[in-house]
Parts: sequence; structure tokens; C-alpha cells
Amino acid sequence: MSNHPRAPEQRTVDVDVTGLDARGNTVHGFAAVYGAESHDLGGYTETIAAGAFAGVLDADVRALLNHDPNVVLGRTRSGTLRLADDARGLRFELDLPDSRADLREAVSRGDLDGASFRFVVGDETWDGDRRTVTRVAELHDVTLATYPAYPAASIELRSRNPKPAKPEKENDLMSETATEERTERTEEQRNGGLRVQDRAAAPEPTIEQRIETALRSVRRGESRALTTAAAVSPGELSTVLFDRLRASSVVLGTGIKTLTTDADSITYPVLSADAVPAWYAEAAAISPSDPTFGTLTATPRKLAHLVQFSNEVLDDSDPSIATVLNDHLLRVLALKLDAGLLEGSGSAPEVTGLKNISGKQTLNSATNGQQPTLDNIADAIALLEAVNVPIDRMRLVVHPRNVSTLRKAKASTAGSFLWGEPTAVSPRNIFGVPVVTSPQLATSETLGTSGAVTNSAYLFDTDSVVYVQRSPIEIELDRSRLFNSDQSVRAKLRGDLISPTPSGIVRITGFLA
Repeated sequence: MSNHPRAPEQRTVDVDVTGLDARGNTVHGFAAVYGAESHDLGGYTETIAAGAFAGVLDADVRALLNHDPNVVLGRTRSGTLRLADDARGLRFELDLPDSRADLREAVSRGDLDGASFRFVVGDETWDGDRRTVTRVAELHDVTLATYPAYPAASIELRSRNPKPAKPEKENDLMSETATEERTERTEEQRNGGLRVQDRAAAPEPTIEQRIETALRSVRRGESRALTTAAAVSPGELSTVLFDRLRASSVVLGTGIKTLTTDADSITYPVLSADAVPAWYAEAAAISPSDPTFGTLTATPRKLAHLVQFSNEVLDDSDPSIATVLNDHLLRVLALKLDAGLLEGSGSAPEVTGLKNISGKQTLNSATNGQQPTLDNIADAIALLEAVNVPIDRMRLVVHPRNVSTLRKAKASTAGSFLWGEPTAVSPRNIFGVPVVTSPQLATSETLGTSGAVTNSAYLFDTDSVVYVQRSPIEIELDRSRLFNSDQSVRAKLRGDLISPTPSGIVRITGFLA
């Protein structure tokens, strides 16, 4: 079973415009038609079974223009977008804003006659190369589409399964993920005693090949996002990019919770006071005692980087610049993200890092600074144990120079090393707590009246730290910005850090830098 979360898929169909109502502002149509077989989506076709949308009709769905979240035309929560499940398919009625007379006229004249929807598959069945979606788990949006003749399915066909230039290694992340998913949904078939070859045998392109295909597909003068929902590349590419970002980021790699949102901000419920149980005699009345709830607001901030390179470099480079560029962007984004998640001030546009989360615990190693010791870490572990955090949920993030000091600690001048012998594999935990290092920890803190230059370390409960991501990671290509043969690539992500239980974080201060 693949452990990669499914990314939203996107389909485009012709709008069934039955006319405009008496007010002249309501568009009627079908976002999905049951039983209609799709075009080739990259080695398979698809139909949507009747009733597949039944579980998402009450969801908060927005109507957009070309999947642009900045152009909201209606919303089910406000009543300006209405969805219905009838015998033909998923029907929508959209009350266009009065300010969008241009769209009303475009629909009325037939200039705008495409619709698209973005969804996450819940349940599916397979019959050879034909998939039937029996349940939709999430419906993200419906949209009016400018180019119905250029649907996302066609784009997916070009970028989902292009033939790779050369065979890829078996352990390639993108190939491995796709192979797992295809193997899971295609059972062994037999016909007349002959085994039908599984589709998993076909090699999948790597992430670099898919990005390069997307780069080449953008015409001069265009600007296009390559890994967003309405993108050249299919949605799962963002998921894979985020998986690689997690592998590159020290903080994300510790296993903290991750939430995904399409909103500008989300409200996270937290318990500010526990319920208070008590002992009672048999048949005695039990007094009610409700826990106290509070809220935290996460506002994802944008982290971005711009790279400029020439078309000729894309065409002539070996290895492909797509590989080099992808690795470079992920590395620099991961380093900057770690710096924000650890030390961020919380003042816009920065995120709030562990250093500045209100309500955390603090342990001062020394008044004027000292080298880190195992005693400091033991004391920090005790602080988390006092608030019922188990060892297996604790993680320690320290600066590499502090780890160097801890590795050299000895029982005596000529004694044995306290943290493993140098001839053995270097341990990666202290007292059972996994240890990770990050050079993004600030080494310029001053402490005490002596003004000693120090740095901090962080011990935290992985359940007490939540990373909220919006648009996990995007790569955009702009061939209209620079002259003739040049082009720009911009990578960006949006995220924020919150702590529902800040007592699960201990900041250890005063380590000499």
C-alpha cells in the first residue's frame, strides 16, 4: 500500500448551459456526467458511477474561473453555488456576481462553454484499463473553463505517462510511488490459462523528466504554474515534491503533524483546560465537567525563490537542468524553511518558529553559557515527561557543533566516551530520544551580563507541533518575463507552524556557540 496521500485530480467537460434565468445571472450545467467514458488519461480511461458525489454535496465548494482561487464566482456555503445529484450527473447552478457581466455575456454567446471540477478519489474499481470512480472523497471546486478543448485530462496524458528517454532506477521515488499505486489497483487477471501482464511493468517517468516535459510544453510569451491544481503537471507532482521537501527539511522530517488547506488561514481547536474526573460512590450523581476549548489561527506564509536560465541550457544540458534545478530549489527551500520553523519571529511575512511560540517551556543550561552536556538533555526530557509526553514522541534538534561536543564527552580525561565509542556507528539518539542536527539554529544569542554568545536546542513532542501547508510546493515557468530565449523559474511554498500544546516544547538555552 502506498503511503503517499492522493492529490486532487482534475477533469474538464463541456458546460451544459440550459439558459440564463429571469435575473440573467444564473448558469446551469453539469460538472460531471455519470457513465460517460473519458478520453485516454494516460494508459487508462475513466467513468464516474451514479451517486459518486453523494457524500460531498454538503461540502463547502467554491466556483472559480479557470481554477484560479483569486477569482471566486460562487460558494455553496453562501448559497450562490448549488450542487445536486440527479440521474445524469453532478448538476450545478451558479449565480454569477453582478460585477461579472463579462462572464454572463461570454456564457450567453457560447464563448465560455467549458466546465471543470477538481476532486479526490475515495473508492474505485478497475476492469482492465478502465477505472470506475464509485465514491468521491473530496470535491475541491467546480470552475468555468476558458479552454474546454485543452482539458486537464489532455495535459495529464502528456505529462502523466510520457516515454522516458532512458530506463530509470527501480528505487526512484516517483517510479516507486506510481508502481505501488498501479499494482494495488490492478489484480492478476487470467484468461484461458494465460496471465495478463500487469500495467506496473511499464516504466514511469521520474519527477525530473515530468518537470522537463512541462517546461518544454510552455510556449514563448506564456507564464504557467507547473505543479498547482490547474497545472501542466498532474496534481500528485506537488505531493511528491512535498515528500522530497520533507526529506530535505530537518523539522518536517522529525514527523510533526502536517495539515493541508486551500484557505488563507485556518482555525485549529485546542484544549486550554482539561476535564476533571472524580471518584464517586455507587449511585451517586456525577457532576458535569467540560474541558475548556480555545483556538489557534494558522496563516500560511509564502517562501519563494527565483531562478533565471536560458532555453538553450534546457535543450543542451546533460544532466538535464531540470534535475539540477529541482534538487537546488528543494535544498534551498528546505534550509530556509527550517530556519523559519526553528527561529522565525512570527512578524509577517515570517512564520512563528519554535523559539517564539508562546507558552513553551524553557531550560537554561547556565547563566553565562556552557558547553552542552547530557545532563542538560536529561533535564529537558524530564520536563516533557512531567506533562505526560512519552519518549517515543520526543525529538531533539541541536546545532552540529553541539553534537560534536556531546560526542566528545568522556567519563574522565582518559575515560570512555559517554555517547558511544568512535569505532562504532555514531548513535542518533540520547536516552532513547532521536537527535537531528540543523545549522539553521541561530548562533548569535547573547546570554547573561557577560554577553556570552550562545545558541539554543529544542526538545519537542511531535504531537505538539503542527505544520499547516497551503499549496505544498509550486514551480512556475515564466517565458514572457525575459527577452527572447531566456526564461525564469520560480519555486514557492506557503506554510505556518502552530502548537496546540506549547508545554510539549522545551527550549534549552545557553549552549556556547
